[in-house]
Amino acid sequence: MFIRINNLLIKHGNSNRLAGAFGLSQQQWTLLSVLYRSGQGMTMTELGKNLLVTKANMTGMIDRLERDGFVSRHPDQFDRRVTKVLLTEKGNEFMLAIKGPRDQFSEDMFADFSGDELTNFCGYLERLFNRLDR
Repeated sequence: MFIRINNLLIKHGNSNRLAGAFGLSQQQWTLLSVLYRSGQGMTMTELGKNLLVTKANMTGMIDRLERDGFVSRHPDQFDRRVTKVLLTEKGNEFMLAIKGPRDQFSEDMFADFSGDELTNFCGYLERLFNRLDR
């Protein structure tokens, strides 16, 4: 069921088109979204865990996004061994540019659900996530 839903989201979602307009892959768009939601940057390890990506793949993605000006790396202020990845101004502008179309897609996707149904649905997904993330 989850795979079918994921495939339909990819097919009907506009994130691929929006990401492509900025020269980004779906995975890079997802990485930028995770960073944007964090609000304070994340370590490479945190990003890899969120995206289920190996360290080698994460390094390559960050290298490309940094080269293209979407992210920057900064040493952690408390532990110099740790590097935090932050959105740059360009990265933030990208996230703001896609906010309207992304929000509209979400509204359309859940239009057939009542507020209570959405609350319950999100609760079920959170419980499933927490169960699987142990």
